[in-house]
Amino acid sequence: MKTRVNFDPDRSNEILPESRRSNGREAVTSEIYVRQSNSQLFPTILSDLSITGFKMQCFTSLDIDKLVFVTLPGLQTLGAHIRWVQFHDFGCEFTVPLHPAVLDHIVSVLRKY
Repeated sequence: MKTRVNFDPDRSNEILPESRRSNGREAVTSEIYVRQSNSQLFPTILSDLSITGFKMQCFTSLDIDKLVFVTLPGLQTLGAHIRWVQFHDFGCEFTVPLHPAVLDHIVSVLRKY
């Protein structure tokens, strides 16, 4: 008897087409601060945000196997996994999704600046 094994390759570093996203993204551009364990805060540019994650542009070397901790206006520090990288762009997924009302509040605050 042969055992059949299904193998799906790890695609966590691939850019997902817009049609595969489960949540809409809000276009925002803002400087935010991130860090990884055993590192200092450093500035990055947030370019979009959703309840499940965000895209940022970062010129500091990041370890894709470690969590990033992001500080957004008016919120406690949030953890996120790096899901894909393309040059200096990083797609990150929050460890705990944002509530839609929290997302709306953050977007309104960021768009005022």
